[in-house]
Amino acid sequence: MRFFFCFLLIFICSTLKAQINGIVLDENLVSVPSATILLLPDSVYTITNTDGQFSFIDLQDKAYEIRVSYIGYETHAEFVKVKTGKSKDIKIILHPKSEVLHTHEVSEEHAKQEETLQTDHIHEDFFEKNLEGTFAQSIEKLPGISVINVGVGIAKPVIRGLSFNRIIVNHQGIKQESQQWGSDHGLEIDQFDVERVEIIKGPGSLQYGSDGLGGVINIMPDKLLPENSFKGSLLAVHKTNNDHWGGSAKLGFNINSWFLTARYSQQDFADYQVPSNLFTYNGYDLPIVNNRLKNTAGEEANISISAGVNKSWGITRLLYNHYSLDVGIFSGAVGIPRSYALTDDGNYRDFDVPQQKVDHQRISLNQIFFFRGNHLTLDVGFQRNLRQELSQPEFHSIPLSQLEDPNDKLGLELLLETFSIASHYEYYFGHHWKNIVGVNAQWQRNRRGGFEYLLPDFRTFRGGLFSILEKEITENWLVNGGLRLDLGNNDTEFYRQHIWDSNENIIDSLISIATDDLFFNWSASIGSNLALYDGKWTIKANFGKSFRVPYPSETVSNGIHHGTFRHEVGTPDLDSEHGYQLDLGAYWNYKKLEGSFAVYFNYFDNYIYLGPTFPARFSQLPEAGQIFQYRQDNAIYTGFELQWNWELSPKLNLHQVVDFVQSYNPKTRLALPFTPQPSIRTDLSFSPFHNKWIADSYIELSHQYNFAAAGNLRIDRSEQSTPAYQLLDLGIGTDIHIGKQEINIKCQVQNIFNSSYLAHLSRYRIINVPEQGRNIVLTMKVPFDGKLKK
Repeated sequence: MRFFFCFLLIFICSTLKAQINGIVLDENLVSVPSATILLLPDSVYTITNTDGQFSFIDLQDKAYEIRVSYIGYETHAEFVKVKTGKSKDIKIILHPKSEVLHTHEVSEEHAKQEETLQTDHIHEDFFEKNLEGTFAQSIEKLPGISVINVGVGIAKPVIRGLSFNRIIVNHQGIKQESQQWGSDHGLEIDQFDVERVEIIKGPGSLQYGSDGLGGVINIMPDKLLPENSFKGSLLAVHKTNNDHWGGSAKLGFNINSWFLTARYSQQDFADYQVPSNLFTYNGYDLPIVNNRLKNTAGEEANISISAGVNKSWGITRLLYNHYSLDVGIFSGAVGIPRSYALTDDGNYRDFDVPQQKVDHQRISLNQIFFFRGNHLTLDVGFQRNLRQELSQPEFHSIPLSQLEDPNDKLGLELLLETFSIASHYEYYFGHHWKNIVGVNAQWQRNRRGGFEYLLPDFRTFRGGLFSILEKEITENWLVNGGLRLDLGNNDTEFYRQHIWDSNENIIDSLISIATDDLFFNWSASIGSNLALYDGKWTIKANFGKSFRVPYPSETVSNGIHHGTFRHEVGTPDLDSEHGYQLDLGAYWNYKKLEGSFAVYFNYFDNYIYLGPTFPARFSQLPEAGQIFQYRQDNAIYTGFELQWNWELSPKLNLHQVVDFVQSYNPKTRLALPFTPQPSIRTDLSFSPFHNKWIADSYIELSHQYNFAAAGNLRIDRSEQSTPAYQLLDLGIGTDIHIGKQEINIKCQVQNIFNSSYLAHLSRYRIINVPEQGRNIVLTMKVPFDGKLKK
């Protein structure tokens, strides 16, 4: 009998244990699925379900701290006291971060060093408000971001002066491949198909691999829709400068945790206008007829599909993307321009050779598994990137007798196939400890074609293991550190291409030797994040050692790289780059004044760059002069970014960004090539009114001043100096409500005064072609959403 009463007492006590039930909502009171809930001091961890709900059971009679985190939102912390036998119900509302003056958005996958590296987050509304010709050009307004562009349809990002294979674009968990070959190879991304972006400025090698030593651009998956709902939009855009017409349609739904989202975008544009009637080729002034840069018209299309399921055990996403671009290239940029190629043909929308065709297909799996509050992420992807350059063989002294088809216009073809896999496991342990261990690997195969030559067939491998440890020392102080080991291999094939004279006699050859190089190295970092004065100030610091493996384009290329206007030659015995990188940042946030200041110093051993041969060697190809060859020297990149936002009144706001990058080659005592011009951008925005029918109206006047790129400390000996310039832009927008329907209308007037200016990083800079003239951009978006019956 005594045993029975003891058993009954234990049973009653066990059934009287406390419980916490909660729901997590965003600022619009919409449930937040997959938010991270941490219960302290027990270090128990769970994830909200599709309705944003969570619970902790079998709790003791005491006070607990609950911390809720969701990337893009402020971490929410509160204390909850529970009593035996009772259930405590709580409601938690998350608020978007205001850090770095940009809207932060949610993602299931993000940078693991975000807390200690300088990071910007932007939303799709940013792109609609700042719509440029490409994704890379649209983000140029952010501090520390520049672009290398060829006209208005081809561009690639630059972060703090670093570009090419030093920047990783991570597209929905998969490293985007195609844009590393050269400055005339842009990002193959539809900017309408971007909902959330995270930009990490600083060494991202630890998590993403050697190519991330300059920074990482994370294009994140779309935010998951609430269960049994649908959401979509119709968007139209028109640009006056090049008679650009485009549109994008998106539809997504979630039925009983199964979701599907699809988007189709199409853009068509004519030759663009510049405020000049001359350009320079090889010392000669040639005409730009009617201020139209002939043969710069093109077409762009993109289709993307995402499907999957969101359950308590995890999230599964299958993604497919097909991007295509067919665009003409100004004849002055490819070979010697013929007079008929510059003459107005009466049709600004047609395009002929020289021409660039791009076809990029990607299929990937993004999988997240939840295990007792910890989670495992897996990303697997395959990409097929086909890039073709069309031209006339006789433009490049290729005898027609050497072609199987005399009508063949395929000058250069690069077919790159990439298979990649990445996985990491994130878990909590001990008291305020978190660890992330991961692995990633990538295999590439490139095959060449066409009557021109630049790169041989090659295969590459990149693989690495990493671990990142994070510790909350106090409620306001976090530190992290990590280590990574990498292995890389470049396997290139021998290739020889003859060079002919006008009598079809062989006078020389372009040769790339066979290589099979193995690279092994390590990278590491340590960082700190300290909040002061009740969170009004945040101090970030990060020091890292990084490295980068040379790419075949740097070791075995040999040929004319059009768009760079020169003969480029690789150097087979290049070593890995090694970087030692320090980042310091401060953020402040008061009622009406917020801002940030970041300073960085990067020192590189064996920095790889392209420079003129010395003593000078000249190309036998007719459209090239002095040969440029890849070389290695030590290098320094340093600079700062300052931005602040002042709410002058509830309707008037002043925002300013100051950006400065300095590069230095200790051997030559000159700057490194492609160093961006220092700049100051000032935005004054006014919100005139808000009523039942009109909301979120704004008028924004923007002034951009770019300093001159001139002198030994601003340009390399292979570059031309670029004058200073200033631009004035105007933006107007509003949301119109007709009943329950919302319509977003925005208008930009870019380069109001039609100023003629040269961009230092533009590949047309070398032939003195100014950037696009005045351009009026009109966009209209019709969003819609609703509930579905269960």
